Amino acid sequence: MNVLLNGGTGFIGSYTAVGLMAAGHRTMIADNLANSSSAVIERLERLMGPRRRWLTPYRTPARRQSISAPGAAATCSI
Repeated sequence: MNVLLNGGTGFIGSYTAVGLMAAGHRTMIADNLANSSSAVIERLERLMGPRRRWLTPYRTPARRQSISAPGAAATCSI
């Protein structure tokens, strides 16, 4: 089976990716690499082959910063 794993280079995702590969699934990882380390990616490369075959890095939109003062009531307008 083909599997797309979102967040597969983090702690839990990397173990999931290895388990899926061990079970014989073709695994593709999409990750923004925010919670991963180069050591994890290198270990996955040793197990899964060159990263260009299984890793698709992507960017996430920037988080909005709160503009209210600390302690101020939050407001929302739609």
